[in-house]
Amino acid sequence: MKTLFAISLLGILASAVHSQDVRSYQHGVDFVQVAPDTYVVIWASSGFPPTGEDDDGEWSHDVYFSNINSSHPVLRPQMLIEAPTAQEPASAAATKNGNVMVTMEDAWRAENVLRQSYAVYDQRMRPIRPYQSIVLDGGHSGHVAATDERFVVFYSEGWVDGGGVDNLGSGDDIWLKSYDSQGNPEFAQPVAVGNETRDWWPIAAGSTDRVLLLWQRFVAGQNHSRLLFHVYNPERNVWVTDEQVLAAKTAYYTYDVQYLDGLAAFLIVGVNDAGRGFATLVSTQGKIIAQANQLPAFVRESQPAIQTARNGRVRVVYPTGENDLTVLEVSTSQISYIKSIPVAVDWSIAGSDGIFTKDGGLFFLALSSAGVSSTKVSSENLLK
Repeated sequence: MKTLFAISLLGILASAVHSQDVRSYQHGVDFVQVAPDTYVVIWASSGFPPTGEDDDGEWSHDVYFSNINSSHPVLRPQMLIEAPTAQEPASAAATKNGNVMVTMEDAWRAENVLRQSYAVYDQRMRPIRPYQSIVLDGGHSGHVAATDERFVVFYSEGWVDGGGVDNLGSGDDIWLKSYDSQGNPEFAQPVAVGNETRDWWPIAAGSTDRVLLLWQRFVAGQNHSRLLFHVYNPERNVWVTDEQVLAAKTAYYTYDVQYLDGLAAFLIVGVNDAGRGFATLVSTQGKIIAQANQLPAFVRESQPAIQTARNGRVRVVYPTGENDLTVLEVSTSQISYIKSIPVAVDWSIAGSDGIFTKDGGLFFLALSSAGVSSTKVSSENLLK
């Protein structure tokens, strides 16, 4: 395995080249359900309110959380992880017992420029395995998914200069590590490793016992990437599928994956090189079972609100465009566009996520240079 010595990484370069990069203020947000009607939302921010980069162009995020009740969602920020340098983007997931893993790219005390760090908490956010536990010194850009019993951290290692967004370069290799619900390491697997490809921005979603891994692959001379996926069984430490190409021309970083429990399938969405959204439903066996194209453009680093399945159908609502929410209806045979709803919030690439409220409405959070913006949509407006 290669390690990261004095090489340029996307987060560091972005702060030097783009002084107004919104991610320097806040980056990475996840709603995590820890009990019925009870969520924890976790995000990374350079203070509350955020201050952005310092005079030297360095980022300085800490990790915050808030308990959220779906009956009356109100954001009440509390500090979760405070440390020198930046801990971002924050990514979180919960196992069936309500334990929560938080992972983030982290420069503090790193021997190889960055390290992928993590911590595990119980559902009251008391530490079980405290920060600064280490996935890999030299790891970066990691995200976590959970099955009923395990966590899987999917992360990058290495960097190649040139190409990609603003010619900043691309990641090199991607790996995974699995952990039990207490955060004890179990297995490690290479996912896409070697000199033949450049792979990065790995994200993941977990079913009861499997994880779908999704990432982008560099295409030389082009302004788009290839979107690939793999299905992994962390209990047996085996691949369920071979590596598969989902889309040949995908906009950098503009894709997401979620597990739809009511359908026992993974929903992948993305934006193609022409700026149109697409959605694909993948079974836990890795088989493509439904697709839709010509959808509104999903927002980069956005995640959806997912409604409990009704009569074999699931409503999924994603941030799209500049300030819309797009409603999809998904079954095991079809993905249908229902409508788009304008909302009074401006989405950004720093991250957004949402939940359905207990009364059938929506509650979304969006990260920005001004702080965390919230928006609510009533069940009446959703049904119109």
